This record gives sequence, structure tokens and C-alpha cells, in this order.
Amino acid sequence: MEAGSSACVALAFLVNYNTLKAGFVYDDSRAIVNNPDVTRAAPLTDIWTNDFWGTPIGSSSSHGSYRPLCVASFRLNHWTGGLDPKGYHAANVLLHCAVTYLVYAVYRTLMPGRRPAAAAAVFAVHPVHAEAVAGVVGRADLLACLFYLAAFLCYTAHVRHRDRTPDPRRRVVCCDAGCHRRTYRLGSAVRTVFAALGLGTCSSDLDGLPGGVTECCAVREWACLAATVLMAAASMLAKETGLTVLAVCAVYDVLFASKQSPNKNSGGMYRTLAILSGAAAGLLFARMSLMGDSGPPVFAAADNPTAKSPSLVTRTLTFLYLPAENFRLLVYPRRLSFDWSMDAIAPVTSVYDPRNALSVALYVAIFAAAKRSAAAASRARLHHNRPHRCCSKTKYDRPEDRPDDPARAVGLAVAMTAIPFVPVSNMFFYVGFVLAERVLYMPSVGYCFLFGYGYAALERRLGSKWPKMGLMVVLTVYGARTVIRNNDWQDDESLYRSGVHVNPPKAYGNLGSILSSQGRLDEAETALRTALRYRPNMADVHYNLGNLLREKGDAEAAVSSYKNAIKYRPSLAVAYLNMGQLLATMGRCEEAESVLKLCGSLDGSHSKDPVNHETSRVSALVTLGKLHADRGKYSDAVQAYKHAVAILPPYYNSRVLFSLYGDALAQLNRHIEAEMWHKAALEVGPDHVPAHLSYGKWLSKNRTRIHEAENWFLRAKKLAPGDASVYKHFGVFLLEQERYPEAASQLVEAVMLEPEDYDLTVTAATALRQAGVSLRAEDMYRKAATLRPQDASSHSNLGAMLHLNGKHREALSSYQNALRISPDDRTTLDNLNKLRNVLRRRSRAA
Repeated sequence: MEAGSSACVALAFLVNYNTLKAGFVYDDSRAIVNNPDVTRAAPLTDIWTNDFWGTPIGSSSSHGSYRPLCVASFRLNHWTGGLDPKGYHAANVLLHCAVTYLVYAVYRTLMPGRRPAAAAAVFAVHPVHAEAVAGVVGRADLLACLFYLAAFLCYTAHVRHRDRTPDPRRRVVCCDAGCHRRTYRLGSAVRTVFAALGLGTCSSDLDGLPGGVTECCAVREWACLAATVLMAAASMLAKETGLTVLAVCAVYDVLFASKQSPNKNSGGMYRTLAILSGAAAGLLFARMSLMGDSGPPVFAAADNPTAKSPSLVTRTLTFLYLPAENFRLLVYPRRLSFDWSMDAIAPVTSVYDPRNALSVALYVAIFAAAKRSAAAASRARLHHNRPHRCCSKTKYDRPEDRPDDPARAVGLAVAMTAIPFVPVSNMFFYVGFVLAERVLYMPSVGYCFLFGYGYAALERRLGSKWPKMGLMVVLTVYGARTVIRNNDWQDDESLYRSGVHVNPPKAYGNLGSILSSQGRLDEAETALRTALRYRPNMADVHYNLGNLLREKGDAEAAVSSYKNAIKYRPSLAVAYLNMGQLLATMGRCEEAESVLKLCGSLDGSHSKDPVNHETSRVSALVTLGKLHADRGKYSDAVQAYKHAVAILPPYYNSRVLFSLYGDALAQLNRHIEAEMWHKAALEVGPDHVPAHLSYGKWLSKNRTRIHEAENWFLRAKKLAPGDASVYKHFGVFLLEQERYPEAASQLVEAVMLEPEDYDLTVTAATALRQAGVSLRAEDMYRKAATLRPQDASSHSNLGAMLHLNGKHREALSSYQNALRISPDDRTTLDNLNKLRNVLRRRSRAA
């Protein structure tokens, strides 16, 4: 590695070193943490059939991003380091360093002697790369650019070998280092070694040379072309825009390929371009075939509002302006944001908007560069130099003799900037964003080439002093901005706060969600309400506000927020689910039932998050079934559970559903079916304690299977020795079997684990009383009265226990406390009369 390239790679590492301390932010959670293709919850083969987010690529709800190589790299990270974000960030930084080196290599190949370090150094520190490097999901852009540049280097090698291939009518051979005028006569053994190594030698006597030697350049020509297509395919499998490298290769061939000799095969370039076109068409067809009949992905209007605008003028002028805004980010990357959706860039609605001047200037510059490049390429083909005697290599192929041709160099740099940007420009089809910094990673290569070429031109005209000083200023400013921007990507809160000045509704909405998850509810509510002031129709923000208000105990306001979320996005299943659950806890069971039924029937074919949508639908039906069961409507509960099973996705945790289904069937005396579903719950979750308890309770209803039931309770106890519910249910089971001492022991253990559970305390006290442990029972009743001092039954039960233990005065006080709370309680009045009779008899006896 040369000193210049080493310095650029080191610079790339240093300015991005602070990303190693970052966590998973923004889209990282969905693409990595919650993606079964990454966490190895799904088979490895699913990587090739699912999209970037883990949804089947042919599904109508798929995002449409097919990037299996990127997902495979995430899975490799998970295999080596789990979900520790440091490993993922380290891989991104190393990939950026590798791409920086390739930028250096490509510039050196295209413009030898022009100081490639300037272009590579600017690429290494450019702030617009922060999103791709600091955000782990930016790995797709890093990998795509790596293979993109590798494909381009392979193609330049192909062109070099193609244009050096000897005339079959001449007795000449090419060698890897070029052709020589001197003649060498080698022994047959030496020539055989050269042939085995794939090396050629120049000779005027070819009679004894192996055929493999004479054809070395042709073999390498085709090998490099095959490698180009292979690398282009890899780039496309990392990110779709990687396929554009084939178009860039074609532009390079047209501008720089030497077709100067009539002795050559003049159709070589056209043959290669035809192959490139066929490869591009084949790869594109294969990519489109993966989509099946699902069509292009559907995005929300907020993601790209201009695309949904009914005005053709607005759409045209805005999308013509957006490339100028992207170029502004490359030149002056001060104003950066994690998200440019919604109204982050105001649409251009009139031809009188001054921003149209920037659009015109940009397209005029591109047209002028293309025109001058085409003219320069034409002149190069017409005014060529005579080739050397031994092969068709011209002196223009030597770095020291290459003429200064700025038009072709600038044209290629413009092509490398513009072509990778075209698929995301909204010019030919709409995409799900207005602008995104990560998509500028590949186009920035061309911009950096322009910068490097301009720097070299200034250095030739002005000397090295002032251009070097200017370069140092640019690198310092860009590098400092990158370090600062990387700090914004350290965590979600800092990232969203950094975007407030560009996209306030999205930034405040996301910030409110993060603050809420941290328990900072007042700050979160302020952020969410601020977001809604900017943009009142954001369903996700209304939903998050509903969750926050529910946590703060304001149930009515929470229901209102859930209704607003549903109003602005009628397919938001999770809002129906939460609202239904909240209505049920508020006692509004009929409303809850209606909402949960509607949630279970929602269509999620175009949902942004199909996994969450389907999970919410099933959870709504499970909640509906429990609601029916709690009200004794077991037939309705069974119907709800049956519907849930019918739509059950493979990733849903079905243990609870199967257990509840079995419980409801048991209540209807459909015992065979009930046992089947209880066993299914145990098969799905052999370590799921509630399934053991449910099956044990079901078995206990059959007097002939009491022993089996007890074994399942014991298994649950072994699985969860610290779970109070296990001891509670086992204790209740033992009470039903009239095994009072054992029941009391289990229930007391449960109370020790859950000391604030009133009902559990009363049950334990009852078991102790029935076991004859009167003093312990008395203590437990005292504890219950302490837990609920305003509950009349607490004092009544304590009074009864004190009465039995002969503590009559204390019993009298407890009865009186109970009657102060509930004066008409018949049980307490009867017990009090009995106690008074006892006290009167004792008084007479005394």
C-alpha cells in the first residue's frame, strides 16, 4: 500500500473512530435487533427470500429492498458478537476504510500522476457519509460501493487487456507488464513455466510457444469482464443501486477506450458494450422477478409528499430541483438530518420560485460537461498516434505520455456522480423519501474525483503551496463536521434532537417516543404534542401519545389519542389493540369487544410493518377471547381463539393462545379438544410455566388423573422455583384435595414471594386455618387487614379468627371495625352476636 493511500485510510478510520461507541439507532432496531434473519431465529436460507427487513420479498407488504449480502453480513456480526453494537460499527468503519482505498486506486488508474490522495482524502472525511458509516443499516451503501468500485477496476483492466490483445495476423505476444521491443529466446521448460503461470513473453519466434502463452491477454480480457459482471451482481445484492456500475463502465469505455489501430478488432468495444447491456438486462430481470406480482412498494404520503401531489407542475419542478439540493449536500454539508421526509424540503410550486435557477444551472453544467466529453472522445478516436510495432498499445496508455484531457475526465466524474443517483432521484419512478444522505455515498465518489482533478489542475497552475493549504482547510472542516455529526448518531435521543431544525414533526415525534421509553413522561408528552402542532395527522405520534397518557393514568385522554391514530391511519392494528385493552380495563366491555373484533379483521397487505400488524391482530383476538371467558361467554371465547389460530403467523408466540384455547374448551366440557390444545401449548413452549399450570388445572378436574395433575404442578415448580403463581395454583390444587397442611405450606411460600397480594394472603390464611395452624392463620389475617384496611371482609375474617383463638376483646374490636365500613354485613353481624353471647355467658359465670 502506498503512503498516500495509507494516509487516506488512516484518516477515514480516525474521523469515524467515535462511531465505535454508538448503539443501535433509528432503523437499526428494525433491521437488526428485531429481524429474525439477523438474529438467527429464521433459517439462513430465508435471507435469500426475504427483503432487508425480514419480510418475504414477494409479499404485498414488503418494502421491496432486496439486499441479501448486507443481511448476511449482519448475521455474521450476530454470530460472532450477538447484539453488541460495537462489532457492527467496527465492521462499518473498516468497510469505509476499504472503500476509501478503492477510491484512491480508481483515481490513480484513471488519472495517473494526478495526486489521487486529494480525492481519496476528501472521500474519507466527507460529512455526508456519516449516516452510511455511523448508522449500521448504512452497511448496504458501504458494501454496494465496495463492489461497485471493484467492478469498475475490473472493467478498466478488461479494457486494458482488450486493447492490448495482439493482432492474430502478427506474431506477437503481450505480457503482464506490457510489450517489449527486445526479443527473448527461452528454452521450452522456461516457456512451459510461463504458460502454467498464465504469463506471456514477447518473442519474434512463436513456433515453440504454448498456445496458452500466446493467448494470455485474451484470457485475462474475458476473466476481467466476467469479474466485472460478478462484482456488479454483488453490488446489486448489497443494494439495488449497485447495478448502475455497468452504465458507468459503459461511459468509461466510450470516453477512454483506445480504438486507434486499423489492425485491431474495431468491434471490441461494441462487443463489450453489448455484453454489458445483456448482463444489466439479465440482472435487472432477475431482480424484478423476485418481486413476483406484488408490484412496487407502497409508501405513505408523509414519506414523499411531492410524489402524492396532484399538481404535475409541482411534481416536475420539485423533482428537477432535488438533484441540486443533493449536490448542495456534497459541496456544503452543514445542514444534515437523519430524515428528510414530510416538508423538510418545501416543494417547488411555481416557475417563479428562485430555486428553479439552481436547477437550470445544474442541468446546463451537466449538459455542457457531457457535450465536451463526447467531443473529446470523438477527437481521441480520430487523432490517434501510431501504435508500437509489437502490439497495439499506444503511447497514450503510458501514464507519463497521457495527454491532459480535462473534458473526458470531468465527463466521467459527472457520470460517476449522476448515474448512481438516477434510481433514487424520483425522475423515472417515485421512491419512499424526498432526500437521504446515505444514498449519496456512491455518487460522492464522482464528486470527490471532480475535487481531486480540480486540485491537481490548481497545483499545476499555482504551484503546490496554496492548493495544499486550501486542501488542508477543506479536510479540517469536513473532518470536524464528520466527527460532530457522528456524535449525533451515538444514540436515538441525540440523533432526533439534531434533526429538530430540519424536520421538526418527525424529530419531535421520534424524540417523544424515546423519552417515553426512558420514563421521562412529562418531557415526552411535550415533545409529542409539539410534533402534532407541526403536523396534526401523524398516526404514530397520536398512538405513542395514547400509550404515554395511559401510563400516566389518564385513560379517557388515552382513548381519544388512540381514536385519532385510527382516524389518520385506519389500518394501524396496534392502536386498535391497545384501545381495546384499555376499554376493557375501564369496564367498557361492549366497546372493547367491538374494537378488538375490528382489529382482528384488519387487512395488512400494505402495512409498513407487517410483522407487528399480524402480531397485533392475533393479540387482539386473544384479548377478546379472555374478555369473553371472564364474562362466562366460553362459546364466544372459543370462536375468538379459533379465529386467532386460523390467522396465526409462524413468528407469533402461540403458547398463551393454545393454553387459553384449552381452558375455554374445558369449560364447555370438550375435554378431548382441550387436552389437545394444552399439549400443543406444551410442545410449543416446553419451558412455559403457565402452560404447565393450565394443563395441571385441567387434569385436576378429572378425579382419575389427579396424580398426573400433581406431576405437572411439580414440573412447573421445578421450572420456576421463584414464581409465586406456581405455589399459588399448586396450593389451591392441594386445598381442593383437602390436603390442608401441604396446601398451607405452598400458599405461605407464595405469600413470601408476593407479600402485597391481598387475595393470595387471604387464601393462605384460610389454608392455615383449615390445617389447624390457628396462630399462623391469625397472623396471616392480620396481614390481610393491613393490606386492605378499608375492606370490611378483612376485619371480619380477622375477627372470626381471633374469636376462634379465644381473643374475644380483640375479636370484638375487629367486628366493630368491619361494621363501621359495612354496617349491614350479615355475616359480621351474626358473628358479633355469637361473640356477645359468649361474653355474656362468661360474665355471668364470673
